[in-house]
Amino acid sequence: MKEGKLKLDEARQICSEYVDLVGQPFCGEYRNLGNIEAVVVSPYGKLEKFYFLKQYQIFKDANSALAFYNGDDYDVVLIGHDSLQQPVCRDLSAHLAFYISNPDLRIVLD
Repeated sequence: MKEGKLKLDEARQICSEYVDLVGQPFCGEYRNLGNIEAVVVSPYGKLEKFYFLKQYQIFKDANSALAFYNGDDYDVVLIGHDSLQQPVCRDLSAHLAFYISNPDLRIVLD
């Protein structure tokens, strides 16, 4: 996966490649959030991601939440909800880095 700033088409392509993460548990310090609910395109900057998440909370739709953004740099994030049902996001790259460095997470127990 390409890291860093993405163009919109690149971010959409990555979302489609990782859609199978939906329904799987968050890992690392996000483990208490339960399962991943969506893999979506977000703005790249930290402040813009914060505002995107607030818009996502209102619209419950990533495309509508992204409508405010007129920048050129994007990222891919995983969406979930905390114990108070507030939306939270985690960068896909951070999730994958943790997952790859902890191979025990790949073991499925019956």
